[in-house]
Amino acid sequence: MGYRGLNSFDEVAKRYSEIKPIRGRKEDTRPLNERRYAWNRIIKVDDNKYILSDGHYTWWGQDMLENVSPIIWERKEDGDYITIRNNMNDSSAVSRYQFISDYLPLGMSFDWYNVPGKHFVKYKDQEHYLPKYKGKFDYNNKTLTIEKDNKLVFKHVDGGFIRVNELQPIKTRRLDKDLDKEYSKKLIAMWEWMQVVLPILGETMYESRTTYADSFGGSYWYWTKRTTPEEIREILNDEEHPKRMALAVLASIEVDAMNDKRFEPKTDSYKKLRMLVRRVGDFYKTELA
Repeated sequence: MGYRGLNSFDEVAKRYSEIKPIRGRKEDTRPLNERRYAWNRIIKVDDNKYILSDGHYTWWGQDMLENVSPIIWERKEDGDYITIRNNMNDSSAVSRYQFISDYLPLGMSFDWYNVPGKHFVKYKDQEHYLPKYKGKFDYNNKTLTIEKDNKLVFKHVDGGFIRVNELQPIKTRRLDKDLDKEYSKKLIAMWEWMQVVLPILGETMYESRTTYADSFGGSYWYWTKRTTPEEIREILNDEEHPKRMALAVLASIEVDAMNDKRFEPKTDSYKKLRMLVRRVGDFYKTELA
């Protein structure tokens, strides 16, 4: 199909004015390219703002689209700006990734396939980390609360772009040795406690996994994504923490320290547990990108 991107605010406005709206629709629908893919469209907010929408969350209304759409072009008193957003929370959306790739200005590229979960907009040999924004829907009231508005904002200057918003924290694979050392003895103590208590539970340990996962706010398949590093550290710090048993049970299942639904650790179970706690407890250093 060739290059699809739009390189400036003026190009976006011109493209919008040239597109004939699809007939028979209540709202003004102007597809960016093929009319059969009408969900990929330009939405005019006003003379100074245009949304490039990939169809995600359009049913919530235009006001919300300004907070969730992949690309927004805006003309302000001091110049033109482009805002780029990833998908929401931990969900994957190949269609959004491809949309960003297709409609970025010439010279920008979106790297979303090299390292799972770590996406970058590349411009002039520099990588700009684009984490997913954090939000929570209230489906009854049809509202969205943005908990962390992760995004990239560039100003269009003399035919090029300058990054103008703050750098984003990105996890590295480098262990924070001081933090790891701080919790090492606490994890050993918890492991010793697990080896005494969990065998007593028998099969009820496995059968109650859903209940334990509920205490972290999600399915036992996804409990590691529902908890926070702060919560994991609190549990390790407090031997009487109300979620200590839940963490012990779910972690045992996660690292496969089981045999026929009962706790039966293997020779590498503690090693796997330590790696798990390092990950969900965020014992790795962060950088800004």
